[in-house]
Amino acid sequence: MDIVKLRELLERELSSNELAPLDDEFYKEFDSLVRALKLRAESSKERGETVEERLYLAELNIAEHLMKEIIKIRLHKIVDLAFEGKPQSLVGEERKIFTLLMAFINRESLPAFEEMETMEKFVERGDKIEVPIGKPAVWEAYLIKVDIPRVLDEELREYGPFKAGDLVTLPKSIGKVLVERDAAKLININP
Repeated sequence: MDIVKLRELLERELSSNELAPLDDEFYKEFDSLVRALKLRAESSKERGETVEERLYLAELNIAEHLMKEIIKIRLHKIVDLAFEGKPQSLVGEERKIFTLLMAFINRESLPAFEEMETMEKFVERGDKIEVPIGKPAVWEAYLIKVDIPRVLDEELREYGPFKAGDLVTLPKSIGKVLVERDAAKLININP
């Protein structure tokens, strides 16, 4: 990999609405390029070759700038793909990003690392990932009936205090307890 290949990839990404296909090792190759340029610049500096050092540092700066642009464009395209539910031409970490976006869009709980790996297998095969409409969200809306001091969830995160009449969103685990104690009412906000 070099600056020329990065420039060509940037041009392909800019000229198409589709993700340009990448080798699965693309991001690792870029990291290797960055390490090599830094090493060469350091080596040139130690030898007293200031012009050569500046050339390597300039090349490193250009490579990092090109990569940031490539990532920015690819992320925009990945977000669009997630809304369509159609993974295509994704590599490595991009599959994980796609999986997280799908969970976020479908108002699911964000998957744990192990779940992401399972969902990645669907993404790798190119399967369309669909979640049934009306699947309950992790957070739900509640109308508070009585004044409630601060409450803690099972992970010791703090919520509140709440006043009677407040409309709040809470994790289901807390909301369930409040409803059982007649301190809150579940509000259905689905269309």
